[in-house]
Amino acid sequence: MNYKVVYFTRTGNSKRVAEKIASKLSCGVIQITDNMNWKGILGYIKCGFYATRNKSVDIKINGDLTNTDEIIVVSPLWAGGVAPTINTFFKATTLSKIHLVVTSGSSIIKERSGFKSVSDIVKSKKNEDVVINDLVNRLF
Repeated sequence: MNYKVVYFTRTGNSKRVAEKIASKLSCGVIQITDNMNWKGILGYIKCGFYATRNKSVDIKINGDLTNTDEIIVVSPLWAGGVAPTINTFFKATTLSKIHLVVTSGSSIIKERSGFKSVSDIVKSKKNEDVVINDLVNRLF
């Protein structure tokens, strides 16, 4: 099986998780960026607004996803859902080939249907390594 790990990050947490997963799977990691400034308190407020309104943003996929059988997508949890950058990516991707990994401080994602699998890394549960190992073991 040919995997790629794709991620979006605002604070670096999702990047760290994506790199750990890619290392364990010995596969490529690709960052998705957007045209938004999510920094600071105003950026944080904008994150929640965009997420709750299901707004799309312009994205750039900084790598090649051709010849990829399944994609592991790592996204922060914003207002109960994935970041708008990842939502935009999902609109052009087949969800059934995506293993979604959501990083958050204390919550889990609400919408879980359509994905090949969904994993929640919750900082307050200190479950990052356990969740990553469970995911990798399921993929082998």
